[in-house]
Amino acid sequence: MLFLSNDLEVKSAVESDFDEYFKELKLVSSAVEALKLLKESRFDMLLIDSMMEDKNLDEFCEDLENNKISIPRLIISSEDTNENIVTAINCNAYTFLSKPIKQKDLRLAIIMCLNQTKRTDKLEFQNGIYFDEYRDQFYKEGGTLIEFTKLEKSFLKLLISKKSEIVDYELIKEVVWKGKDMSIFTMRNIVNKIRQKTYYEIIKNKSNRGYIIDSIKK
Repeated sequence: MLFLSNDLEVKSAVESDFDEYFKELKLVSSAVEALKLLKESRFDMLLIDSMMEDKNLDEFCEDLENNKISIPRLIISSEDTNENIVTAINCNAYTFLSKPIKQKDLRLAIIMCLNQTKRTDKLEFQNGIYFDEYRDQFYKEGGTLIEFTKLEKSFLKLLISKKSEIVDYELIKEVVWKGKDMSIFTMRNIVNKIRQKTYYEIIKNKSNRGYIIDSIKK
């Protein structure tokens, strides 16, 4: 587990209580250092304290999103303001805990979060490609994250929601592009990019009608 906090008291408590719980427990104060470690190493969980060096909670969560860091996370804070709670929700945190924190509450939250990540809410495609519905991410075989843009991801999720149905161009424009003007060539370009990152048949074109997702194994 990676724990980001500049609160010495909380860091000491977590280290003494959870050091034997995880194979590796890494504690850092700097948001910049935490992001660097997340890019270089693999952790089972990220515990974020809003009290950190370099950045505030909102900025760090934005860094996670921009760098496509996919990891189960909990957020703790001494300020349970609406702003921090909304940030935690937007950061896809499993839960938000307010200080002072009871160790048993933190332990329970960690266990429940880890149990959730073991869920197998996966939609499997060909060539080892799968969509993890719980994490809301697409992966290649072996668990490598597929880095889709927001448009590409939205396009795929729409087709998945309408699996076995042909999704017409107008609905795609309305949902993916929020009704904004765009050409059929722009749509085709998105489809081609998705195919390049996965495999060609994942999206099938129904001439002059729309698109349909490839068959899902699950």
